[in-house]
Amino acid sequence: MYCTIVDIRGDYAFVKYDTTGVISEVAIALLPFGVDVGDRLKFEDYEFSLA
Repeated sequence: MYCTIVDIRGDYAFVKYDTTGVISEVAIALLPFGVDVGDRLKFEDYEFSLA
């Protein structure tokens, strides 16, 4: 599943999933180091990676 980071506030990033359009709050610690707003991510096997 692919998503895009739309906002970062403190320790949380808000990601928008491509297939559903849903925006979810994700702890920044679960994301790859150095991610920023606009980065595309792949969520697979309960793990985020840069797409």
